[in-house]
Amino acid sequence: MKRSSLAVLATLFLSTSALAQEAAPAAPRMYSVKSADSSLTYRLKHKLHVVEGTARPTEGKARLMPDGTLQVAVRANVADFDSGNSNRDAHMKEATEEPKYPTIEFKGTASGVKVPTAFPAEQTVALKGQITFHGVKQPVEVPLKVVFTSAKDVTATGTFQISLEAFKVERPSLLMVKVDDALDLETKFQLQEGK
Repeated sequence: MKRSSLAVLATLFLSTSALAQEAAPAAPRMYSVKSADSSLTYRLKHKLHVVEGTARPTEGKARLMPDGTLQVAVRANVADFDSGNSNRDAHMKEATEEPKYPTIEFKGTASGVKVPTAFPAEQTVALKGQITFHGVKQPVEVPLKVVFTSAKDVTATGTFQISLEAFKVERPSLLMVKVDDALDLETKFQLQEGK
């Protein structure tokens, strides 16, 4: 009798444990931006030429929730943007008041992102969030292409546009002609889970 009672109790315990594991919510997946393989590039248009500068993000995290919600936070130093022309970069730092506002930051969310079952796999999502630049916060939507090379390695790329005047940045000028107000931003982030 004792043996059969123990067997029944053990079966009940194992069944309850299995049900508890099934009912437990899945944990979010945490990813970090690999700065050395990631970039944030700006493009400014002038009548005479296009100015392009690139910086590596100093910090970046992404969290993918079990329901498909993607949360992203990325930061870069304004002083790190390099256009290949030190005079131009110094002028840009002056125009953006870099000592007073040293970083550009983005925080946003997207829905419908799922880790695929086969790799590589690509998804396109709308990342909605907020940019903080030159001490001003503005909403922005970034069409983002997410490529899973594995469940742990992801590349996210997107291009969007902001207005310099909306961020209270005085537009730089060359030969008394100001650059366009529109600033194109291109993001390329390499993310790795658990780093």
